[in-house]
Amino acid sequence: MHALNRLNSIVRYGNQWRAPKLEGTGIGPCDRPYLFYICHHPGQSQDSIALALCVNKSSAARRLAYLEREGYVTRTPGAEDRRVLLIHPTDKAVALLPALRELSREWNAIITLGFSEEEMEQFASLIERAFANARQKVEELSK
Repeated sequence: MHALNRLNSIVRYGNQWRAPKLEGTGIGPCDRPYLFYICHHPGQSQDSIALALCVNKSSAARRLAYLEREGYVTRTPGAEDRRVLLIHPTDKAVALLPALRELSREWNAIITLGFSEEEMEQFASLIERAFANARQKVEELSK
């Protein structure tokens, strides 16, 4: 398997690792990015959340409806355009945020075990560059 294909595997392994740790919370590993984003950017529209998380609008709408049912977010119509749903975290989401941060720290430590400080910086830099390249290509497609 090509080394770049390993990135997808790392994400999937991370989700498998997180799943049992999230049992009892009502959320799964795929909900984590939504909660991080919403807690740090309250009041965003569903569409802007989908764009920020690189998912399609229908997937975002389904996840956000689920998170609303579980009591982690509220979806309220916008004041200027009632068709736009604005997403806010609930106290339940904010209370879970420290545990989600800790899970992220633990997983990052696992996947970078044995990396030197220089390798950590290089790894982060390379991932950021790959992300920027990917984002640019997709943005070109949407123009």
